[in-house]
Amino acid sequence: MRALITTTIFFLLSLELIAQNRSDNIPTKYILEVIPDSSMVIDGKTNINSFNCVYKETIQSELKLTQNIFKESSPVQHTGLDFAVACFDCGISLMTKEFSDLLYEEQYPKISMKLLSMFISQDNKSKVINGKGKASMTIAGTERIEKITYVVTHKEGKNFQIKGSKVINILDYNITPPKKMMGMVRVDQSIVVNFNFNFIVDDH
Repeated sequence: MRALITTTIFFLLSLELIAQNRSDNIPTKYILEVIPDSSMVIDGKTNINSFNCVYKETIQSELKLTQNIFKESSPVQHTGLDFAVACFDCGISLMTKEFSDLLYEEQYPKISMKLLSMFISQDNKSKVINGKGKASMTIAGTERIEKITYVVTHKEGKNFQIKGSKVINILDYNITPPKKMMGMVRVDQSIVVNFNFNFIVDDH
C-alpha cells in the first residue's frame, strides 16, 4: 500500500511538473495519439446480438494544456482526432458494412472527437487519478458537446494514458436505428464509445 501511495504521489507530481512552466497559464504541448496499443472502440447491440468495432489505423493530434487542469475544469487546445469510418473493423465483413451504413459512411466518412476542457484529480480513497471534461463529438455530420470521464495512468517517462467510455444515443446524432429482416432485427439506439489514448509530452 505504501508503495502504491508513493507511486501515485510521484505520478501526480510528474504531471504537475511537466504541465508547469513559468506560469499556470503557459501551455505544455502533448501529442495525443491512437496507436496499436491504444484504441478507439465502438460497441453496440441489436435485439439478438452485439457488435464490437475497433479502429485499426494510427492517428495523432496536438493537445496543449496548462497546470490549471489540476485545480479546476479548464479549457484545453486540441486539434482533434478524425476517425475514418472505413477504418473500423467489426470482425465480420457483413457487420463492418452494416456499421458503415449505420453511420452513413458514404455521406459522412469521418467521426471527429475534440477535447474542449479537462480537470484531473486524485480520489482520496482509491488513489485513482480521475479526469473529466467536455469533448466535441461529430458523428454522421452532427456535432454535439458531450461530458466525458476517464482515468489517467502513467505508463513510463513522459508517457501517459487516458482511458474512458461514453454512452451515446444515436438519435441525438440524427441517426435512425436500422431494422433488418422485415423488422425482426433492430439496432439499439445506444452505443458505447470506448477510448484509450496515449498522450506524450512533446519536447520539440
